[in-house]
Amino acid sequence: MKFGMLISPPLQSIERALKIAEMSEEAGFDSLVVPDHTLMVPPGYTPSAMVLLSLLASKTQKVSIGTGVTDVVRYHPSILAQFFATLENIAPSRIFLGLGAGEAMNIKPFGINWEKPLSTLREGIEVIKKLWSGERFSYDGKVFRMRDAFLQVKPTSKMPIYLGANGKKSRELCGELCDGWMPIAETPKTYKENLEDVKRGAERAGRSIDEIDTALQIYTAIDEDRDKAIQRARQFAGVIFSAIEKAEQAGYNVDIPKDISKKFYFDQLLVRDDMLIQFLHMSSYATDEMIEDFFIAGNPQDCEQKIEEFRKVGVKHLMIINVGPDPKFVLKVFKEKVIPSFR
Repeated sequence: MKFGMLISPPLQSIERALKIAEMSEEAGFDSLVVPDHTLMVPPGYTPSAMVLLSLLASKTQKVSIGTGVTDVVRYHPSILAQFFATLENIAPSRIFLGLGAGEAMNIKPFGINWEKPLSTLREGIEVIKKLWSGERFSYDGKVFRMRDAFLQVKPTSKMPIYLGANGKKSRELCGELCDGWMPIAETPKTYKENLEDVKRGAERAGRSIDEIDTALQIYTAIDEDRDKAIQRARQFAGVIFSAIEKAEQAGYNVDIPKDISKKFYFDQLLVRDDMLIQFLHMSSYATDEMIEDFFIAGNPQDCEQKIEEFRKVGVKHLMIINVGPDPKFVLKVFKEKVIPSFR
């Protein structure tokens, strides 16, 4: 099993982000994952992910680095393709591109067109791959159209594309076109079931699931006092309702207001006081059982047991969002116990 560390906004500072990267690489983590947000919930310092990726590429030596995730809604595929090809020239064979369909908070406030999200995502992936080939081409899609398009920089080696796919159709798209699957808000039960969609997409394209790096982003709070860890994780329980349908899939009854989408976090949530209050209110629906199911939360022994549950259902690359209570203790547990045990 591989292990990744998310460097997620809101950040304390760029300097602190680089220190976390340095400590994570030294601890034996395989990847650094940077979510690309223009705005973030909870609110706070949210700098450009692209600038941060450039710094990480120049300040590290071994770890893989990429987005978790960005999108082809805010960025034209040619912009992403050129940026990531250049980044891979800086850190050869260490860069991956993580894509998603987009999130309301990053798009709606800025008046960006957000129609046909699945078609946009599919075409964006196809165009980026063609641009990375170095060949001149034309493309006539529903969303993107190009004439004699090409780049004058290309990756030195094959660059993986991961998809943060959290719905059936996008999971199938991942299996069809991508090199990695990196969802968020999964339990061992839902991951096992949803992995079947990725497999179906792969088989449809004549591929094997073994060709795909099956990853998972997961909030992680570890402490010798398991109750303290769970209470810390509770502060991030809103992510469980990032797609309420997953909580229902996991077997929980969630009684939410009728005007709330089952994909509230992705489709509706904006950085506005009324919506932040609503999001916090929704977080109060989470029970300790749900937190322990969706998160890695508890003492070190609980942590290893939970990771083993995810390994058994197909997770090959665990990407943690380190939320403490003491982040240095979490890092120590992974360095001394978890990573050696699962290698």
